[in-house]
Order: sequence, then C-alpha cells, then structure tokens
Amino acid sequence: MKKGIFIWAIILLMVSGSFVLGQNEKKLKNWHKEEVNHIITKAEAGEYKKLKNVEDQELYIELFWAKRDPTPNTKKNEFKEEYYQRFVHVEEAFLYGYNKGTKTEQGKIYLYFGQAKIVQQSPSAQSSQRLQSDEVWFYPSQPWMKLPKTSFSIVFSHDGVGYAINHTLTENRVIQAIYKYSETILLYPDLKELPDYTEVSTFNPTSFEGELIEKVQTGDLDIILVPFEKKTLFIKAENSSSYLTFQYKITPTEDMDTSKNVVFFGKIESETFSFSFRKEKPLIPEQGFFVSHLGFPVPAGDYTLYSGFYTQDKQIYSIKSEKIIVPDFWDQSLALSSILASTQVQERVQRGAGEEHDFFTVGAYSLFPYYSQAYGKDDFLNIFYYIYNMALDEKEECSLTIEFELQYGEQKFQLNSQNRQKKVGAGSILPEGTRIPVSALPAAGDYVLVVRVTDELTKKVATQTLNFTVR
Repeated sequence: MKKGIFIWAIILLMVSGSFVLGQNEKKLKNWHKEEVNHIITKAEAGEYKKLKNVEDQELYIELFWAKRDPTPNTKKNEFKEEYYQRFVHVEEAFLYGYNKGTKTEQGKIYLYFGQAKIVQQSPSAQSSQRLQSDEVWFYPSQPWMKLPKTSFSIVFSHDGVGYAINHTLTENRVIQAIYKYSETILLYPDLKELPDYTEVSTFNPTSFEGELIEKVQTGDLDIILVPFEKKTLFIKAENSSSYLTFQYKITPTEDMDTSKNVVFFGKIESETFSFSFRKEKPLIPEQGFFVSHLGFPVPAGDYTLYSGFYTQDKQIYSIKSEKIIVPDFWDQSLALSSILASTQVQERVQRGAGEEHDFFTVGAYSLFPYYSQAYGKDDFLNIFYYIYNMALDEKEECSLTIEFELQYGEQKFQLNSQNRQKKVGAGSILPEGTRIPVSALPAAGDYVLVVRVTDELTKKVATQTLNFTVR
C-alpha cells in the first residue's frame, strides 16, 4: 500500500512539474506580447519570435532589460523595477470595455509616465449631450520629449466604451513623443553580452573597507598614510540622477609601488540614499604625482562622502570624509555641467554598453583628463561642457547666447560670444565648447573662466566656472 502511495506521489510530482514547466514556456512564448508589448521595438519583437529555445529566450529577456538599464554598472535595474511596479498597478486599475490593463490607452500612458501629477475632469467637447467628461492628465515635461514647456498634458475622451487618447486635443509633439517612446528608452541598442557587474551596494562592517569607513565615521578624523586630493565633476545621468566623476591626485611615498593598480573605494550617503563603491584602477603619471578617476550616478542632494584608496596588499591606504552637493539637472532649470579643459583632444572611441561612463568624452571628442589645470604659453586650451534644459520653439530649435569672460586678478576680459539656434537632440542636451590660445592671455598667473549661457526664449541664465593657471 505504502509503495503504491509513493509511486502515485512521484507521478503527481512529475505531472505538476510538467505543468509548471509548460506554464513557464507559455509565459516566455507570449512575453513580448503580454508584458512588454508597449516598450519593445518591432525589430526586437521580430528577433524574439524566432527564438524557440527556453535558454535563448531567457537570455534575450535579460539583454532586453540590460539595454534599458540607466545604471549598467550595477545589478539593480531601476527602469525594470519601476516598469513592473507600474505594470502590476495598470493590470488592476484600468478597464476599457473588454480590454484591461496594458491593452488600454490609459494603461499604456501610465506605463510610460507613471502617476499623473494632476488629473482633471472637463466637459467633453465631442459629446453634444456632455454625458461623459474628458479626463486630462498633467505631467512634468520630460527632457527627451523636446518640449518647450515645463509640463505637458494628455487628453482622454470617452467613446461610449472607455477612455482613449484624444489626438485632436493632445499636442502633436506629445503624440509624437509617445510613438517614439520604445526607441527613446533603448539606451544600449548594440549590447550583445550581459554587463560585468563590478560595483557593490554596501560594505560588510567587518570588511577592510567597512572598518576604515567606520573609523573615520566614529573618530571624525581622516586617515592619511599617503597624501591625496580629489576633484568632483558633475554631468547629467539617466533616471533623474547625476553622474559623479572623481579625479584623484596621489603623491606616493617611496615604499608605494605605482606600477600596480590601486583600489579606490568609498561610501556616499544621505538621509535617504546610501551607495558604496570599489574599483581597481591604474595610476597615470602627471607632473610629479599620479592620477586616476572613476564615477557613478546618484540622485541629486546633500551627501557625506567617504573616499580613499589602498594598495592590493592593503598595507598602504588613505581615506577622508567631506560634504558634497550633487546638483539636480532634472528640475527643468537651465543648467551647465562641470567644465572640462585639456590640451589633448582626439576623435572619440565608442563606449561599449556596461562600461564605466567616460566623463571626458564629449560629443565627438575625447579629452585627456589632466588633474593639474596649468598650461604653457604654447598650449591651446580646449573647453567642453554640456547645456541642459534649454527651451525649444515651434520648430524644435533652441536659441542660446554663450558668453565667455576671463578674470585675471581685478581685470576682466570678454572673449567672442557664440549664438546657437539649432535643433536639439534627444533629451535637450547640447554639447558645446571653445578653444583658447594661451599665448593670447596677458600674463602668467591664475585665471578664472566664466561661461554664461542665456536662453533667449525664456531669458534664463546659467553659469559655470573653471580655474586654471598659466605658467
């Protein structure tokens, strides 16, 4: 009897296992139609439909999300997490006749933009009986939509069955942005392999890094076995974050082997955010010291930063703390990134998906990242920076005046200004720059370059400065 029960148990397990496997295969087969139909491109959907092997389908799905990951160096995929949170809500909250969830137009818009900032009801302009009201959803403007306004709206009208987008009452540029959404969010279209995740989210308190950070936190004293300095540069990142790039200057002791990589590490934290980082990097010689740099994206805000480095044998190390403010490039205010300056410029090398963001590549050019901003009379100073959140006119063109002022002691010199009236690429981000012959400057000494940008459509002004020295 017991033997018979055991056999039946085995049979039931096999049947249930086959059922689960079958359900999983069905889910994978319909994944592109049921879960991501609004954000997958036609080309991707065509590629996925050709896959018959479960392993190939699962790998394709992983790559699909990796191509849209705003922070490719980390395992956390903020876009994917936010998408599925919205997806669950949409499936429960929206109904249109026999369709529900993502099959409704309101569901699709919620997937794209999330909860509307404001929802208003207004009398329907298309119903003589006015039995149904139009529903208007208001959102803050998204930079990639290239809209001249700080907000946009989508009008839904009732057609007797449910709500659908009213293409007459919704601005055409908003409609076009919706159509392009699946292409816009494809950050790394050429990604062929999953990124190598090397970042860490937190250090174990008993780890080497964790103990050093704890000593600085509790003792309120920096640990400096080897003198080092650090500069922080800022640029706009994805997903409402800003990208930090740290430039390190290390003055090594005699017993430090500078031919080997060192490990840069640290922790940045606020009341609502904490992120630990660790990266092994080579040291590059520069004018009697050594330099290196690394970076990562974080939300805007006020932070305490603990940063340092150690040799691979962990015998030589340094760490210090400081307060930093990460600017918000996503509040729709006209803004400039940190200014980059270098005498060496070359054609850019295409960065592969998943690689660390290279702050020193701007537009079509790459700069050599000098730490020391000291230049000789025979040098040409190449200046690069990004302009964010400029307004656009009806032709989707920006209109900017860019002024350059050099300050030398009490003296001020105006360089030739620039005017920009052109169509702006996706995200309303404009790479700009200029070239200054150092020989044209009046004397050796310390200078401050002030870049001032005026948006002629809104009359808003943004400035950024660069300190440098002429030898």
